[in-house]
Amino acid sequence: MRDTSPRGKTVACRTAILFVAVLLSTLFTSPWLRAGDPASDARILPNVSGDLAISEIQMWRLINHDRTDLSVADETHGKARPLAWDDRLAAVARQHSEEMARNGYFSHQGLDGSLPYTRVSRAGIQWRATGENIAKFPDVQSAQAGFMDEPKFQHNHRGNIVNPAYTHVGVGIARGADGLLYITQEFASLP
Repeated sequence: MRDTSPRGKTVACRTAILFVAVLLSTLFTSPWLRAGDPASDARILPNVSGDLAISEIQMWRLINHDRTDLSVADETHGKARPLAWDDRLAAVARQHSEEMARNGYFSHQGLDGSLPYTRVSRAGIQWRATGENIAKFPDVQSAQAGFMDEPKFQHNHRGNIVNPAYTHVGVGIARGADGLLYITQEFASLP
């Protein structure tokens, strides 16, 4: 039986207002709502600036979205958590992306013969596991989609993204003379 008395209407109105207030509070504090807000991005990554830096942040968010999406639960068994940003890994990633873009090559191996784990160690980062993804695309959305379009349950780019062992990531992006973005994602499990 519905209470149509003035007191009943007041209680219903207060309940509705409280529900809306809680909903709005949740939405306004959500990092997903602030996804395009450069001011909030600057608070998240204070050492990053510029258009390419915004692309790095966007890529970080795409990585975390993809690793926690329900569509990958069979691969992660629900154990993959969002990756924390690591400035040191980002610096390693940026250096590699800049080197590839500047010299017009595309490889996990650096010009000095270094491999990803060597570059991470050389930066003074102690790690339990590390992995690297590289891509050359016109935008970060296409690159991330390309990674995630790879076969499941393989040691590939997709496997790095959904690997629950990784705890941290750094993304580095550089624009090449060909106009494409050279993207490096450095993953690590840090102690």
